[in-house]
Amino acid sequence: FEPEYIAVNEDSTKAFVTLQEANAIGILDLTTHTFTKVIGLGAKDFSLPGNQIDPLNDGVVSFISPNVKGLYMPDSIATYERRGKTYLVMANEGDFREDDGDRSAASTLGAVAPLNNLRVLNTDSSPGNLFAAGARSFSIRDEDGNLVYDSGDILDKKAAELLIYDDVRSRDKGVEPEGLALLDIADRTYAFIGLERTLKGAVAVFDITEPARSTFV
Repeated sequence: FEPEYIAVNEDSTKAFVTLQEANAIGILDLTTHTFTKVIGLGAKDFSLPGNQIDPLNDGVVSFISPNVKGLYMPDSIATYERRGKTYLVMANEGDFREDDGDRSAASTLGAVAPLNNLRVLNTDSSPGNLFAAGARSFSIRDEDGNLVYDSGDILDKKAAELLIYDDVRSRDKGVEPEGLALLDIADRTYAFIGLERTLKGAVAVFDITEPARSTFV
C-alpha cells in the first residue's frame, strides 16, 4: 500500500492516510487505533471539459481532451473543517514504480499520435482504455472520499501561461502537484500547492473557503 502522508481531523478522532500507489486513502480511528476502511479514489476523465492535458513532450505546449483517464494517486494530504464538516485536500501527483516496471508508452497498446508517447500504467491500461498516473490537479473530498472539487487543468495551464511549464514532463504527470499546506488568513482558508516539475520553483494558491467553489488566486 505504501502509505505516503497522513492528516488528522480537528477533534483528533480520525486520521486519513494517502496510499499513493494504491490510488486510495485509509481511514484510521484514533479512538480504537484501528483502520475502519480503505477508500478507492477512482479515475479522472481527461476527455471532459476543463480536464485537458498536454500528452506530448515535443517542445510545443498543446492541451487537448484525449480519451485517457488518470488515477488520482495523491501524495500530500491536509484536512480542514467547514460548517461542521471535515474536508480532505489532496495533491494528486501520481507515481510509478522506481524501476519503471509498471509503465509503458501508450504506443505499446496501439495508441497513435498525439498519445503514442504518453506514459501509462501497464497494470490498468489496455488498448483503447488508457490510464495515466496522477490527475495533474489537487482535489477536495469529504471524509467518505466523495469528490467535492478538483482543480481540473488549472495547474498545468497556469504554469504554461507563466512560461514555467516543463514540456519535458508532459508525457508523465505534468507539473506534478506534490506537497500542500493550508493557512487561514482573514477568515479565508487558502491551499498552497507545491509543484514539483516546473521550469522555476512554483507554488499555486487557491481560496478553498467554500470547498465546492474553490478558486485560483
